[in-house]
Amino acid sequence: MTEPAVQAVAWWQAAILGLVQGLGEFLPISSSGHLKLAQHFLGLPSSEGMFAFDVLLHAATLCSLLVYFWADLRQMTLAWLRSVGVLLRTRNWRQALAQPEAKWTWLVLLAMIPTGIFALGLEDVIRPFFDNVWPVSVMLLCAGAFNWFSHRRLQRQPEGRRIEEMRWIDALAVGTVQGLAAVFPGMSRSGSTIAVGLGRGLAGEAAPRFSFLMSVPAVFGAVLVKLPDLLKPSAEGPGPAAMLIGFVIAAVSGYWAVNTVFTTVRRGKFSGFAYYCWTIGGLSLLLLLLGVGR
Repeated sequence: MTEPAVQAVAWWQAAILGLVQGLGEFLPISSSGHLKLAQHFLGLPSSEGMFAFDVLLHAATLCSLLVYFWADLRQMTLAWLRSVGVLLRTRNWRQALAQPEAKWTWLVLLAMIPTGIFALGLEDVIRPFFDNVWPVSVMLLCAGAFNWFSHRRLQRQPEGRRIEEMRWIDALAVGTVQGLAAVFPGMSRSGSTIAVGLGRGLAGEAAPRFSFLMSVPAVFGAVLVKLPDLLKPSAEGPGPAAMLIGFVIAAVSGYWAVNTVFTTVRRGKFSGFAYYCWTIGGLSLLLLLLGVGR
């Protein structure tokens, strides 16, 4: 009788990866960077099964966003449909953008243009350099710098513009950095987009809100493109039970992380995230220099 294939990932390892993804996707500390480091130091294989599990965890954090921003997303969708109708009838952009939620949606869609260009255009070029965890550790140090900038900005300028007061150049700037963060593991998507939003003059809570709303179509598109990888059978990834555990933990911790970002912004203190990224990035570099995890 043939022995059943042994799964390479235990349930507790899947749980750790789910927690890392859920917290890192929305806290400005880089989920991709932490997943790379976690898989490396846990000795997990880089396989199709692990790649499929990564896609599943991203789907879990997408669920977190949909639940947290359900009211906003519903209003944005209805307002956008009405604005399209107004635009077709009047060909007047000012009337079409009269409702704030309609303008939010158009700005998010505009931001997706540079996100898609950079994410799809650079992924095959950049990703091979990050198969090694050394550059990931360096990018975590850069993520700390983005968070420190946000901290200083919140301290000096707590007030700012609302989302509906954004200009098209602001949306393109935030969308560009989101596209770059998508292909540089260790460069926090939320941290970099929040920093750029604050740098463009957005108010404290407007910057993370636009960042998270903008990530909904970005994450959905990424999951949709990589869905075939999730459906491939593999004996090297987590089993069904472990995948379910990882999914649930990622979704719950992701919801908590989104709420924590808003709470932190209201307090005007982002320095803790900066210190954390610098500590993890520096510690990772030290362990690699010492040969730990090879």
